[in-house]
Amino acid sequence: MTKTKRDIDKELMYKKLMPSSPKASRNTKEVTEEEPRSAYAEAVAAAADEPLNQHRTVMRREVGVPFMDTQPTVLVNAMENIVLEKLDYVLSKCQCCKCDRCKKDIVAKALNKLPPKYMVLAEGQPTPDIDHQTNAQVLSAMIQAVLVVRAKPRH
Repeated sequence: MTKTKRDIDKELMYKKLMPSSPKASRNTKEVTEEEPRSAYAEAVAAAADEPLNQHRTVMRREVGVPFMDTQPTVLVNAMENIVLEKLDYVLSKCQCCKCDRCKKDIVAKALNKLPPKYMVLAEGQPTPDIDHQTNAQVLSAMIQAVLVVRAKPRH
């Protein structure tokens, strides 16, 4: 049975994509120890001996000018604080399980629906008040989260 040009092209592409597959090994010659190794093969062998996470060290960087910062500050997602403050109010209005797992699920689902609002605050400084529109968004997202968790609790 003769092979068409299409079959030959398929085999060639398969060899290029899957060099270690059984199809490719049938048609390629075996590499022996006597043949010189290419620079690429030596580089791959050297890279295999190195530890994997050597280049992924995390460096902590200071944000701000150290001489100008007199108070320690923290970066806070204000939405998270607002949702946590309103959690007890929403749970008192809705009939839902009040276990720790369900509370965390409600908070997570509500925060996923809300846009994050990050602020830099001094340590211990309370979160500023929010406007009426943001308050309505938070309550709406929390009620939707309560309905989802109440329908399918994960405990």
